[in-house]
Amino acid sequence: MIKNNYWFLIILGFFILTRFLGLGQIYHQDEYRWASIAYSAVFGNLESPHPPIAGFAYSLVGNLFGYSNLRLVPFAFSILNLLLLYFLSLRLSGSKKVATIAAGLFSINIYSLIANLQIDIDGAMLPFFILLSYYFYLKFTVRRDKKGFILFFILFLAAIVGGLMTKLSFILFVVALIADHLLIMYEKGRSKVEIKRIIFLFVVVGLPLFVIYILYIPKHPLIIKYVEHLNVFDLASRAYLDLAFKIFKSFVWLSPVLTLSVLYGLFLKDLFRKYRVWFMYLFVNFVFYLIPFNFSTLTIERYFMFLIIPSIVISAEAIGRLLKNISISEKNYIFCGAGFVLLSFLILNLHYSILPLNPKEAYISQVKSMDFNFLIPFTGGSGPSGFYFSALFIVLSWLVALFSLLASFTAMTRRHLFVAIFLITGFGYNIFFDSEYLYGSFFGGVDGIAKQTIEFVNSDSDIERVITYYDIGAYYLILSNKYTSRFYTAPTRDYTKKLTEYRGHYMIVDFPGIDKQSNYWKLISRCRLDKKFTDKFVDSYIFDCRFLP
Repeated sequence: MIKNNYWFLIILGFFILTRFLGLGQIYHQDEYRWASIAYSAVFGNLESPHPPIAGFAYSLVGNLFGYSNLRLVPFAFSILNLLLLYFLSLRLSGSKKVATIAAGLFSINIYSLIANLQIDIDGAMLPFFILLSYYFYLKFTVRRDKKGFILFFILFLAAIVGGLMTKLSFILFVVALIADHLLIMYEKGRSKVEIKRIIFLFVVVGLPLFVIYILYIPKHPLIIKYVEHLNVFDLASRAYLDLAFKIFKSFVWLSPVLTLSVLYGLFLKDLFRKYRVWFMYLFVNFVFYLIPFNFSTLTIERYFMFLIIPSIVISAEAIGRLLKNISISEKNYIFCGAGFVLLSFLILNLHYSILPLNPKEAYISQVKSMDFNFLIPFTGGSGPSGFYFSALFIVLSWLVALFSLLASFTAMTRRHLFVAIFLITGFGYNIFFDSEYLYGSFFGGVDGIAKQTIEFVNSDSDIERVITYYDIGAYYLILSNKYTSRFYTAPTRDYTKKLTEYRGHYMIVDFPGIDKQSNYWKLISRCRLDKKFTDKFVDSYIFDCRFLP
């Protein structure tokens, strides 16, 4: 089936190439913690706060291919996800075209690219077990013969166990699956007795698994860690501005083509019903992460990776519906594509301001004045090391995508042209983001600058103790026995005393940019500047504070 689909083979080649180009990125923040857990010979027997599959996978790959190559784990899982996504979309839609669109969206989307290379659980491992369990769920629910039912039901349970042994939040998908299945039973007019039997089946199977899981969990601080953030009723204490900024970045990564296509799918009754379990999974996750638990001060961009798979599955068919019964010529695609590329280069080559990540009020001031001529830092607590992107490009791209999609529904003529503009804008948006993430093509490569700076620090014998900003390069500084600590500029933490008393070196990869009028920068810049690296809008500094009075 795949060998006769040349478009899929092209997409697969693009997928492997783009992920391969990102395999060598430095480990950042939570990523280096996974590397530390895997590299027990150096870091000791550190225990993972999660079930065992992730720790086992990273340790295995580290032993086989070296601990600098741990991105091979999410890369391998992401290839399996691509294949599963294609076959699942083909099964749900019955269309090779829709399945190919799903594979294309998964390959080109910036959020997907980041997730496919992130050393963690949420980006590649968890989606694998979600896709696998749903695929086998569809298999055993339509098989009539007893042997086929038993086989696929066992495989379904194995996938469920795999998901639970990967991360506790897999339960959210199980909840969505059970709810959707009960709705299907109700809609088909099954008797209450049959519905009770289904519930009994899930209880008989699920309860022992849950008991086993609970017996396993007390060995780990996972439940305690989650409960610490449980403050359902203390909504007033949450950092809503930080939370809104992080959610905004998550949807920017998701891109207009996926976000708007999912919203379009909500208004298509038959599509909504067909993909209801994915809409329910989105809903359950939103409720979980935004209401019961306070993730407002954590790296919610990582947790919000639950958006990727459901959005792609839904969007593929929504886009297929847009393309149905219209003919878009190659000429239209070429014309729209050339126009988008030309305008994008003009916008991305403008001069931009760098705003400090903190305080966030600087961004609010810019937006209030309708001045989008600034760069937004995109980074997360579990990687990547980050990159800048133009706020003006983002705003204009979303507006063009929204206008063209709405116009495609209302225009009596030229509907094909508006659909072409929507698709070109959506796909082109992701291509430019991919390029910036991998290379820093327009605004500077944070990963490249970080590598130069880390190499300089580790090769200089005079540098013995280092404090690093935003914890960039911590893993490599620890390996060279030069890491002292880190600091951030977040208002919830105060590092003034530490920076005032410190007498050593600072490694400042200035991303996200530090407010140069802040007290932190004044304390650091009083020291001697030993080295500076620059790549477009990204700077890094080595400060020597050993000789301060």
